[in-house]
Amino acid sequence: MNFLAHLTLSHFDADLQVGNYLGDFVKGRAVKKLPEGIQRGIAMHRAIDRLTDEDRDVYALNRLVATRHGRYASVVTDIGFDYFLWQHWPHFGAGNFHEFRQRTYQHLGNATEHMDERVTDFVHRMTADDWLQLYTSREGMKTVFRRLAPRLSKPELITDVHLILEDFEAEFNHTFQRLFPRLQDLANEFRTP
Repeated sequence: MNFLAHLTLSHFDADLQVGNYLGDFVKGRAVKKLPEGIQRGIAMHRAIDRLTDEDRDVYALNRLVATRHGRYASVVTDIGFDYFLWQHWPHFGAGNFHEFRQRTYQHLGNATEHMDERVTDFVHRMTADDWLQLYTSREGMKTVFRRLAPRLSKPELITDVHLILEDFEAEFNHTFQRLFPRLQDLANEFRTP
């Protein structure tokens, strides 16, 4: 799962959203220096990733995606799942999408004191360019992958990656719709009563 899924599964809990966002950025002892709620969000992020990585249907989908995108298959699948979350937003989403985005950006912006400069800059770019909106269209997905390419050692492996969302739409849909309810159940375990 990528940004949209992690932030959605946090269900408007500011600390969980911030922690879920930071899950790939903060490691080791730095986690223990954060407020408890944010630590819980980081733990939630990692539990979501673990469940996703261990899922047999996700494994099969990654193998299929790997036929075109090699070692980046799991990255392509994770980002693709955000697109399919948007496709099923009325069923799996966290209310009005515009309000969700605005509140999420506000939560992240309010927590920059807990982020290093690199992550803070990332939050500002994400908010200014409304990255969450990009997951709502195929054109937006092209932008997501185009921005990712320069950070990869073999960017040619994600050329035309947006086409996989069309070519394997049934497989993505099946896997996503089976997996996401399990992720919602998992996320509920991290919410405070």
